[in-house]
Amino acid sequence: MDDRHVATVVRRGERRWPGVKVGIPAFAAHVRALLPTGAPLAASLDTLHAEDLYLACACAAGDDRALAAFEAEFLPQVADYVAQIERDPVFVDEVRQRLRERLFVSAEAGARPRICEYTGRGALGAWLRVVAVRLALNLRRRTHPTVPADGDDAPALRSPAPDPEVDYLKTRYGEEFRAAFRATLGTLSQDERNLLKLHYLDGLNIDEIGVAYRVHRATVARWLAQARERILEETRRHLAERLAAGSEDVDSVLALVRSQLDVSIYKLLKP
Repeated sequence: MDDRHVATVVRRGERRWPGVKVGIPAFAAHVRALLPTGAPLAASLDTLHAEDLYLACACAAGDDRALAAFEAEFLPQVADYVAQIERDPVFVDEVRQRLRERLFVSAEAGARPRICEYTGRGALGAWLRVVAVRLALNLRRRTHPTVPADGDDAPALRSPAPDPEVDYLKTRYGEEFRAAFRATLGTLSQDERNLLKLHYLDGLNIDEIGVAYRVHRATVARWLAQARERILEETRRHLAERLAAGSEDVDSVLALVRSQLDVSIYKLLKP
């Protein structure tokens, strides 16, 4: 069943991208690497932008026709992607070149190119828009540096006022919290991580993210609220598993986490 379904999708990919060839086993392996463990391949393909995944798979393999198709289809749109950041053609060309390097050149020998991070959950053009906006923001900051108000270090997680009970919780359960929070961030999808990085690391507000994704600001606000709530719920679950303590202690630690959630997300996402 899976093989027949994959073969059908591969034929669709061949029609969408003439001349681009990806073998059925290679495409199936590429998609499976993006899915949660145990997720059914055929059913998952029906929910994904499979033809875009087909092109991404071929680009990851270094197929010349796929790279040419990507260049012709998507890179001319980079000027529109970054128009609200910078319209200078020299700047736009620099973003395009950095996109090529970021997506198709492996940082280390044997590593998969970054185009493999495209999951197919959204259109390839929308995903590329987010990558381009992040690159453009980083490039502009390098050419127009600003000095952070509080120095280079991320702000420390602290209670708003001295509290012996809070200080005890931080000392007693600090390592467990950090481990639980790291485990939680590890469960986020690449789309969720991209959204959080745009907001917390790149400093985009909901209006700017809405422009990047071409959605209403209310949609972005909902996405962010859902991601934050999921982080809290997953962190609580991981804490409960790690702590040999009653739910009261878990809830007390989580209350501290909730009060400093933005800082915690920033610190854990920061490279």
